[in-house]
Amino acid sequence: MNQVVSDLLHPLQTPGKISPAALDMVKMLALGAMLIDHVNTLLLTTPEPLMYALGRMAFPLFTLIWAMNVQCTPERLQKRANRLWIWAAFTQPVFSLAFAGHQPWWALNILFVFAGVTQLLALQYRYGKKGLMAGILLLGILVWPLSPASYGLSGLMLAGGLVMVTGGKTPGVQRTGVIVSGLSLCSLNGVSHLLGLPADTLLFAMLPTLVLPLMAVSLSIQLCPDGCPRFMPRNFFYIAYAGHLLILLILMHVW
Repeated sequence: MNQVVSDLLHPLQTPGKISPAALDMVKMLALGAMLIDHVNTLLLTTPEPLMYALGRMAFPLFTLIWAMNVQCTPERLQKRANRLWIWAAFTQPVFSLAFAGHQPWWALNILFVFAGVTQLLALQYRYGKKGLMAGILLLGILVWPLSPASYGLSGLMLAGGLVMVTGGKTPGVQRTGVIVSGLSLCSLNGVSHLLGLPADTLLFAMLPTLVLPLMAVSLSIQLCPDGCPRFMPRNFFYIAYAGHLLILLILMHVW
């Protein structure tokens, strides 16, 4: 398990190993996986297991890219957190309407995961251990409303673990991050169904969560070698996330 996670993270820890265009390609694959997953959930009468499996790579990929970028400029952490809180709040009404009947009204969208962990990092950077404790308390409050639709504790642990791996200053911190990330990936999808439906859970939930992100990163590196420029506009993810939910909400009412 930890070796799979290490293989996934190694190219993204090595300077010059992955081009800016490859990172944009990873984002595009994650966006495609998310769209497939949400179409499967919201528009299809009978969800397709294969579409569900493809959707499992979206959150790990988004979290990986976020973790790589979030600590590049520590002095801007609070500004990053503010931007994420604004986009999360802006997207929430559309998210709630789109998933009405699928999730409880109080379930939070995935941007709150990134906003919460970014806020923790900003508080730790500014106030040290006291800020870290305040950030942990904040995440503790977010666990419950994030659990129905946005991975809850497992999602927050994955975000924290990947931050330790990609931004850890010592091998010990990075190793701890690999362990936390590996455990989080294994518990991210379907672990509660493992005893009742072991084959389906492994095939369509747990294995795709572990393997497909690695394949997506490897494919992106091959398709976009060094020297390829970026091709996605800045902050495109926020617009695409809110926008695709709005489009799906409209389609649900005219389908």
